[in-house]
Amino acid sequence: MKKLPPQMQKWFRGGFSLVLILTLCSSALILINSIPKNVDSLWKNLNYPVLVLAFVALVFSWLIEAVRIWLIASGLGEKISLLKILNINLATSFIGNITPFYSGAVPTQIYLLTQNGIQAGRSSAIVTIRLIVSTLIFTLFAPFLLFSYHKTFSAGIMQIVISVAIPISALISLLLIVFIIKPKVAKYLVNYLLKLLHRTRLSSKITPFVTKFLNELEIFHDSIKEFRKAFNFYLVILTTFGYWVCFFAVAPLLMQAFGLNTPGMFVKSILLQFILFFIMAYMPVPGGSGIMELGLFSVLSFVPIQIRAILILVWRFLSYHLSTLVGGIILLRIINRRPSVEFPN
Repeated sequence: MKKLPPQMQKWFRGGFSLVLILTLCSSALILINSIPKNVDSLWKNLNYPVLVLAFVALVFSWLIEAVRIWLIASGLGEKISLLKILNINLATSFIGNITPFYSGAVPTQIYLLTQNGIQAGRSSAIVTIRLIVSTLIFTLFAPFLLFSYHKTFSAGIMQIVISVAIPISALISLLLIVFIIKPKVAKYLVNYLLKLLHRTRLSSKITPFVTKFLNELEIFHDSIKEFRKAFNFYLVILTTFGYWVCFFAVAPLLMQAFGLNTPGMFVKSILLQFILFFIMAYMPVPGGSGIMELGLFSVLSFVPIQIRAILILVWRFLSYHLSTLVGGIILLRIINRRPSVEFPN
């Protein structure tokens, strides 16, 4: 295997190690406090067809996400196969899952799209449009859901995060809306910063990079305008909802696999996950490792304690560790095919 780029080595060593440690600690804490006495009977009575259906829902969410990126790309006149997008998404999810705030995902996805023949400005537009749609959906719906389920998230660190997450997400959404409606705002801000740096020593050093950035920004702006006129925009919104519904359906399907099927359970568990993922976006922990397991253990209070721990560990394996593992394998294959790969900082 060829030597990995320095940035990738840093992400592998730091992020992956932290994820592993936090996951093991939280899993041990959950199991210690709720070890089921009848583990054997749980697995014997498990509804395996429904368990397979949960796995199918997860894979289907991967496919829908690939379709979403494909719709955005085609809306901008770019041609790329669904298989390539699927590989790029999974490789991106690996980097995102092992970096704080999912921060490594955006530069990785942009880079991999450019490696498949899409201009950097266009690639940035594709990733930004995807980010805007997801952010707006969460920002518009999560506060209303929090109002309905505020008692579930009204204690400890969750309450603190909520008080910070809602205003920050509202500000981010407002900026994104302004950015997509008035894309010249970004160029104005960059030019303003250049004027401030004009008389400094940094000016001559960064001007070539800024000039290149402004050229890419022009392409990005043209791409945003072009996409706003495309019918694909509405299909992207539909596929965004479809992706999250499929992804969040894994947990209630696992509940049914373990024999739990109370009225309203399916919808309630999806809505609670929606809120939880909204909150986790503001946690500086790679993939929410540790906090996600404990958070879900807390909010799923309607699930019997004797199956809750096993349920969450299986759910976390499917929803997080499996995609991270598959994405890591795909990313290594991409790196080995491209010996000169240098990921952006």
